[in-house]
Amino acid sequence: MHLGDYIRRKREELKISQEAVAFQLNMSQAAYSKIERNETKLKVEQVYAIADYFGLSVYELLPPSLASDITGENIFGLIWQYLKLLFRRIFSPSKKQT
Repeated sequence: MHLGDYIRRKREELKISQEAVAFQLNMSQAAYSKIERNETKLKVEQVYAIADYFGLSVYELLPPSLASDITGENIFGLIWQYLKLLFRRIFSPSKKQT
């Protein structure tokens, strides 16, 4: 099973629409659909954003075959990407209310 298939399965289990996930990722539904059909590669930030939106850890989102491959130096790269995403969310300028 590919990553997109697994993401689709998790999304359907949670009864979340493609449109809702696409909105969270700031992309079109058509672009998100390509992720689930394995027609485009996901960025690490997108994997974390999807997992966060689903209320899962990245390891819960990934297929077991991929999750078990994340060891050694690879995990540090994933942690670094997650921290960058987290800091961006915390320190991003908020929209002024009018």
